Amino acid sequence: MNKSNNDVFAANLRVSEALKAELVEALSDLFKATLKNDHTKTCDSLATIITITYILGRKMGIDFTTLDYLANQKLQAGIMESDEEDQWFDDMRYLMLYLDNRKRG
Repeated sequence: MNKSNNDVFAANLRVSEALKAELVEALSDLFKATLKNDHTKTCDSLATIITITYILGRKMGIDFTTLDYLANQKLQAGIMESDEEDQWFDDMRYLMLYLDNRKRG
């Protein structure tokens, strides 16, 4: 039995809405974990947010490579717009290096 394009679209829409709800829930969990200074739950919440983001992107027709590329572009722009005194400069630089190394490895 072949699904029509409308059925596939409707199914993807339902999954996307569920993923967005899970993303909001994971963000809430992150806030609670950081308030409680719970390192394990903070890490779990961040990993959940990253995972849901990738899956949600895929459901919306965005492949993982594109997300990585766009994240890298945002980091490059952020680094160029800031200076070494910026509080996020080192974090952005380290993340960009991490993404570059992951791409090569």
